[in-house]
Amino acid sequence: MRIAITTFMLLIMSLTEAQSMCSCDLVNENFDWVNTRDSLEVFDTSKVLKLSKNKSCEFKGLELELKLFIHQKKFESAFKVINKLENILSEIDCKDEFLFNIYIQKADYYKALNNYEKLSEFAFKCLKEAERLNDPNKEIEAIKQIVHLFTRMDEDLKNWDYIKRAQKLIFNQKESLESIVNYRWLAYEYENKYTTTGRKTLIDSGFAFAKKAKVGAFKYKNYDELAKLYRAFESFSYHKGELDKALQYIDTAIFYAKQIKGDKNLSGLYLSKAWDHLDLGEKEEAVKWMDTVMAIDKSNDIVGVMMEYLDASDLYEQSDRLDKAYSAFKTYAKMKDSIMNRERVEVINELETKYKTELKDAKIKRQGVWLVIASLVIVLILFIGTIFQLKRTKQKNQALKEAYEKQVALEKELTAVRENIAQDFHDDLGNRLARISLLSSLVNKEVSNKEEKLRSKVKQITDDANDLYLGTRDFIFSLKENSDFVEELVTYLSDFGENYFSKTNIKFELEKHIDVNDKLPYYWSKQLIYIFKEAMTNALKYARCNYVSLKFIYKKNELEIMCTDNGIGIAQQDLNSSNGLSNMKERAHKIGGFLHIETKEKEGTKIIFKGKTT
Repeated sequence: MRIAITTFMLLIMSLTEAQSMCSCDLVNENFDWVNTRDSLEVFDTSKVLKLSKNKSCEFKGLELELKLFIHQKKFESAFKVINKLENILSEIDCKDEFLFNIYIQKADYYKALNNYEKLSEFAFKCLKEAERLNDPNKEIEAIKQIVHLFTRMDEDLKNWDYIKRAQKLIFNQKESLESIVNYRWLAYEYENKYTTTGRKTLIDSGFAFAKKAKVGAFKYKNYDELAKLYRAFESFSYHKGELDKALQYIDTAIFYAKQIKGDKNLSGLYLSKAWDHLDLGEKEEAVKWMDTVMAIDKSNDIVGVMMEYLDASDLYEQSDRLDKAYSAFKTYAKMKDSIMNRERVEVINELETKYKTELKDAKIKRQGVWLVIASLVIVLILFIGTIFQLKRTKQKNQALKEAYEKQVALEKELTAVRENIAQDFHDDLGNRLARISLLSSLVNKEVSNKEEKLRSKVKQITDDANDLYLGTRDFIFSLKENSDFVEELVTYLSDFGENYFSKTNIKFELEKHIDVNDKLPYYWSKQLIYIFKEAMTNALKYARCNYVSLKFIYKKNELEIMCTDNGIGIAQQDLNSSNGLSNMKERAHKIGGFLHIETKEKEGTKIIFKGKTT
C-alpha cells in the first residue's frame, strides 16, 4: 500500500508542477535513498522519476537503481546505469551540479568490485570536487571512500587524520538521515581503531557516537541503521568483557535487521551471535546459530563465504563438534584451491611414505635384496592399482561435478526467469493498475454530487483497482527467490496482519518457534499467503472478535501455522458449504499439506495448517 501511495503522490506532483532541468521537486525528502533495498519500491519510485521528462529527476531515479544493483552485486546492470548517468551529464548545461554524484557512484561501484586502483582515482576526485563546491556533506562522503581504501591497503596510520577531519564536519551537521549514517560510521571506525591500538578511551567515544545515531534512527524508523548500530553496541560490549550485554545487543540487531524491507543477509549477525554464545560457554547454542549461518548465507561474495567456512570450522572445533569442524574446513579448503585434486595428492603422498618406510625397515633388518625387490613389487602393484582407482574416481567425480554444475545452472536460470517474470508482471500490470487508480480518483473529483450513481461506480473502480494491485504484490512476492524461506514468509504474513488490523479495535499478535530458516519447496509461499490472508480477512469481516493471533512452528522439516480468533465461531452449515473454506483446504492439499478448522460457537475459531517440507 505504501508503494501505491508513493507512486500516486509522485504522479500527482508530476502533473501539477513544472520542473527545472537542474532540480527535481519530485524527490521525497523522507525517502531513505541510502538503505532502500525493496526492489519493488525502488523501481516504482525510479520509474516515476524517469517518466517526468526532467533530466534531474531522471538522474535521481537512475542513481537509486544503481545503489540497488551495487548492493545486489549485479555489476553488469550497474555499469549500464553508470553509462546512462554519463549520457545525461553530457546533455545538460549544469554539469557542475552532478559531477560529484558521478564520481561518488563510480567510487561505490569500484569499491564493490575491490578495484582499488580505480577506487583511488575516483575517491580523490570526489574529495577535490567536494572542496571546490565547499559542501561539507559531500566532503564527508568522499573521506569515507578514502578511509575504506586505506583500510583495505593496510594503511591505517593514514586513516586517522581523515577520520578526525570527517568527525569535525559531522559534529556540525544537523540531524538527518545522513547524520545518522555518519555517526554510526564514526562508531565503527573508532571500534576498528581500538582493535589496532588497544586504547580503551576509543570504546567510550565510539559508544557515544552510536548512542547519538540511535536516537535519530528510532525517530526515522531506519531499521537498517538500527541493526548496524546494535551490532556496534555488541562489539563495544564484547571488548569490555560484558558478554551478556553483547548477546542482548546482537539479538536486538537481528530483530531490526528482520524489519528491513527487500534484500537482506543476516548471516553476519548470526555469526556474531554464535561466537557470543561460545564465549559464554553455551556450546550447543553456538553450534545451532552457526548452522543457521551456513543455511541462510546466499552471498555472492565467494571470498567472504570461504572465510565464513573457516570461521565455522574454528567455532565447531571449540564447541567439540569435530565432525562439523572437519566438514567446514574441507569445504573451505576446496573453495580455496578448487584446481588441485587434494585427494589424489594425499593418496600419492601416503603411498610414497609407505614405500620409504618399507624400504627403511628392509635395510635395518637386512632381509636382503629379494625382500627389498618384493617390497618394491608390492608397492608398485599397489601404486598402479591406486592410479587406476584414481582415474576411475576422477571420471566419476567429473561426471558428478558436471551433473551438479548443470543443476546449479538450471536453478540459476529458473531463478532468473522467476525474477524477470515478477519484474515484468509488476512493470506492466502493477503500473497500469496504479494509473487506473489515479485516473479514477481524478474523475471522481470532477463528478458532481448530483451524479451519485456515477460517483459510486467510479469509487468501485478505484477500490477494485487498489485491491487488485495489492493482490499482485502477493503473486510477485511468491515469484521472488527469497520468498521461499520460512522467515520471509513469517515476515510477509505478520506485516500484512499488523497493517490489516492496525486501524481496527482488534488486537493482533505474532508467535513463532523456528529452529532453522530453511528454504520451503517452491509454490508453498504463494498458497500459504492466500490461505492465511483469507483467514485473517474472514476474522475481521465475520468473526466479531477483538483478538487475532498468528503462530508459526517449524521443527524437524515440519511447518505448522495457526490463525486463532476469539469471535463467534463458524456455524456448522457454513463450515460445510463455504466456498472460501473449501478453497483454503484445496490450496493446502495442492502443496501436500493438511488444513484443519476448529470452531465453537462464542468460543472462536482456529485455522491450522500442517505440512512436511521434505
